[in-house]
Amino acid sequence: MTGENNWFETDKGQALAAQGVSACASWLWPLCGHNALVLQPCAQGLPLPDLQCAPVYQLQRAQQRFYGDVIAEDARLPLANECMALVLAAFVMETAGNPEALIAECERVLVPEGHFALLTLNPFAPVRLTGVWSDMHLATAATWSAKLSEAGLDLIRHERLGNARPPALCSVNFLLLRKRKAALTPLRKNAAAVALARERTPT
Repeated sequence: MTGENNWFETDKGQALAAQGVSACASWLWPLCGHNALVLQPCAQGLPLPDLQCAPVYQLQRAQQRFYGDVIAEDARLPLANECMALVLAAFVMETAGNPEALIAECERVLVPEGHFALLTLNPFAPVRLTGVWSDMHLATAATWSAKLSEAGLDLIRHERLGNARPPALCSVNFLLLRKRKAALTPLRKNAAAVALARERTPT
């Protein structure tokens, strides 16, 4: 929802989001490293799972901006490149004015091989038929995975969270991804360096 009203501020929205965060805790706990960033969907925030990445910086969405440890826009997180071992984006893509820009920023702040965890609403969940999610950017897990892959993040886990049967109707998708490690580009030797190396090579 891109306006001022935010479904995640309602009791039902808070409950679903909190359940989603709690349900993914066991997959986040093994991840270790310096610095974690948690993006949350509403000003009230959400109960955080225990994390081994520390310290943890928290930002809450309010009227299309983030507030908390810093003030930020979707397309500009005021954080240094490659400074986070973990980014947890909990239900913030649905309310982003530009989800692709937010994805790019999350990828930018992750260290090589750092982890990106995404919680998103499932567009196949029956609750969507009530219209409460009508103003949100909803996409399937496959669609988000493709967007994240284009940004340099590789999927390593996908879970459907909830009790619906079949599981494809669960309200929440959890995606865990790893940032691709940048390949080192070998330095090209100039002609003088190559000639010197040959002169010093025993025959």
